[in-house]
Amino acid sequence: MKVVALVSGGKDSIYSMMKCVSHGHEIICLATLQPPHANEEVDSFMFQSIGTHVVEHIATCMELPWVTHTLQGTSVSTDMGYDTTEGDEVEDLLRLLEEVHRQFPDVQAVSSGAIFSNYQRTRVEHVCARLNLTSLAYLWRRPQHELMDEMLDRGVHAILVKVASMGLNPQKHLGQSLADMHSTFLDLHDKYQFHICGEGGEYETLTLDCPLYTKRLVIDQAHLHIHADDMFAPVGLYCIDALHVEAKEKDQVIPVNPTPTSCMGIYSPSDVSDPKDFPPPPLPARQFRDQLVVAGIASSNSTMSLTDTVHDVFAQLEQTLQSHDMTLADVVYVHVYVNNIDTFGDVNNVFATYFPAANPPCRSCVQVHLSRDIVLDCWASKATRNTLHVRSISEWAPTCIGPYSQANTLHSSLILLAGQIPLVPATMTLSSTPDDLALCVSNVAGVLEATESNLRHVVSTVVYKTSRTTYKKQLRTMLTSNLHRRDAFETEGDSDESDDDVDKMDAKLALSKVSPICVVTVPALPKGASVEVEMVALTHKAMKLFTPFGYHKRTCICMVSSFDWLFLDKWLRNDQ
Repeated sequence: MKVVALVSGGKDSIYSMMKCVSHGHEIICLATLQPPHANEEVDSFMFQSIGTHVVEHIATCMELPWVTHTLQGTSVSTDMGYDTTEGDEVEDLLRLLEEVHRQFPDVQAVSSGAIFSNYQRTRVEHVCARLNLTSLAYLWRRPQHELMDEMLDRGVHAILVKVASMGLNPQKHLGQSLADMHSTFLDLHDKYQFHICGEGGEYETLTLDCPLYTKRLVIDQAHLHIHADDMFAPVGLYCIDALHVEAKEKDQVIPVNPTPTSCMGIYSPSDVSDPKDFPPPPLPARQFRDQLVVAGIASSNSTMSLTDTVHDVFAQLEQTLQSHDMTLADVVYVHVYVNNIDTFGDVNNVFATYFPAANPPCRSCVQVHLSRDIVLDCWASKATRNTLHVRSISEWAPTCIGPYSQANTLHSSLILLAGQIPLVPATMTLSSTPDDLALCVSNVAGVLEATESNLRHVVSTVVYKTSRTTYKKQLRTMLTSNLHRRDAFETEGDSDESDDDVDKMDAKLALSKVSPICVVTVPALPKGASVEVEMVALTHKAMKLFTPFGYHKRTCICMVSSFDWLFLDKWLRNDQ
């Protein structure tokens, strides 16, 4: 894709460009939001301001055009989600990208350097959605130790231009390179949980050189400014007064518009024999406390067009929800069953009109043998809810390819995960390797890590497959394979040595050894995938409070679409 890179001059936005190029995208211009005056420090929740006046020279070093807009708004809307807000700095980003699109109408995507800030990522995604652009965030949720090592190994030469953290001294550390500061960052991380990549606002950087630059930046004159003389964490700025660009050897440069990498091969699923055509049995709505399950919603009019059929199904769903004092905003999971996967795109378009962009439900979609075009199963809940909805392309896990979220967490305890097919996250293409199940599970593991959970906490799994491959043993091995992994969200009290009276190794694996696995053979899956994995898990916090034993292993080869819902409802009843 043709990409505009949002560049502040810092290491993250620059390295994100490098990742874009490595994945075959073409950087066609740089874009920056600048403060009204050079070297001015603006109080912004979104944008780095110190050093942004240097981006013009970075564009020169990359031989690319530069588009800029003056930052006029402030952080008016500070909620995690964002809706269009007059006077907010995010609207300045919209105007900047509108100007980019006016000058470069063939631009398709936006690169940003977000690593862990949901606040920043969701706002970039919001603006991209308004302009029909794709958000590229290849640094998203990368482990900071690993990412810093990678930046240094790949030739990113950046210096500190702002410090604002305990352990960092403006007089001593401003102007120092990342390479020189690396060991200090590691020490501070051990002492104070310092963020290695500065994700907590500990420091900001200016990139003087990287393999994308055809020339390097050389600072001629700079001065130090103390922005806040705090006793414990003084805030200091390294203000660039004069610089020049210097030529580099050609073998030190990577072109910004390489030949795009070839697409991954798409796996062609084996033919599946057609069983007897039958509609799923209509099931009534079932409610337990704040949970509602509605299954087998289908149109009774077979003469309708596909679009009208989907609208009719949603009308029935809305009516059922209303009778239980709920709305579509309470829906946390939707199973979509279609009789022809080729209609998936049309169904998706109608589906998108019914759910909000901010907190949509999770979803899985498969083709099954139906007498109707579409059947829905729906789970709604009044529970407190946290939604993980990442719309940026990254190396972390697949972006949402429709109006749904990667995960919904209920009561900070139960995690519902969208169905995952074997997409390579960075390219959003199907894997060309034969081990599609491993990639599906890897994608699920990434989402679980972002919701403070892991594969050991999975309470149920549904595997949809198009071939006669048996996945049960492989999947069970994967669920129990990360016994010794220490997750970032675990505390010292969770370590194996904390309780001599309990065999904690066995306890860690107790659930993953017996959690139900349902394997279902279907005719087709989205994008021609061979397998789709759908899981439900507990958060790490919930696992410390609950003792979820008593499950029975089951492997079903069937077409009963309500299996997983019936199981979960039973599980919730037993544990309430």
